[in-house]
Amino acid sequence: MNKVAVVTGGNRGLGLAATRQLAELGYLTVIGSRDVNAGAGVAGAFRSEQLAVYASQLDISDSRSVDAFFEHVIEEYGRVDILLNSAGVYLEGAKGFREIDEATLLESINVNTIGAWRTCKAVAPHMIRQSYGRIVNVSSGWGALADMNANAAAYRISKAGLNALTRIVAADLAKYGDIKVNAVCPGWIRTRMGGADAELDADEAATHVVWAALFGENGPTGGFFKFRKSIAW
Repeated sequence: MNKVAVVTGGNRGLGLAATRQLAELGYLTVIGSRDVNAGAGVAGAFRSEQLAVYASQLDISDSRSVDAFFEHVIEEYGRVDILLNSAGVYLEGAKGFREIDEATLLESINVNTIGAWRTCKAVAPHMIRQSYGRIVNVSSGWGALADMNANAAAYRISKAGLNALTRIVAADLAKYGDIKVNAVCPGWIRTRMGGADAELDADEAATHVVWAALFGENGPTGGFFKFRKSIAW
């Protein structure tokens, strides 16, 4: 039986790099892409390299889209071993809380926090049924309360929420077998979100995210990592 990984936002940036790495490790990897044509194009290019990558439409800001996506994945491929929550938004630049509007804050939370809640909730019954699963939430050190600052207010608030979600989901699913849920700060990455001046390329950063997706039975759950080391919440 194929091992199956799902990567949200897998058609570009960090998600794209992680998709390649998981597929090269032998996972049948499903890209969840809001733009279904972009996802299908990327998946087709991977399959031309003999990598088992497929794509389906997924808008993590819409519960109906999330439910339909996972119903399709289970119907087509039978299981989900890894969920990598890579899709996210960064809308406000360096603005502080007085400079952002309510719509920016709500959209940030809806995608970065509630979007991951939707995917975790949708995949949880399948991981519980198979008593196995790995969920990795791509977070940020900017969401750590231990190192909170004033800039990028909407992004920071949404990622702090994602960190809390990680701990909550990890504690809940640990009761049902070998299910690990962790958050990873991948660093500042040269992507459309991170910009050309960022420190890391997506391939290097993705290795640290994929690392957390491959934890063994004795590996941690409810952790927050950067460059494979625990960091403060």
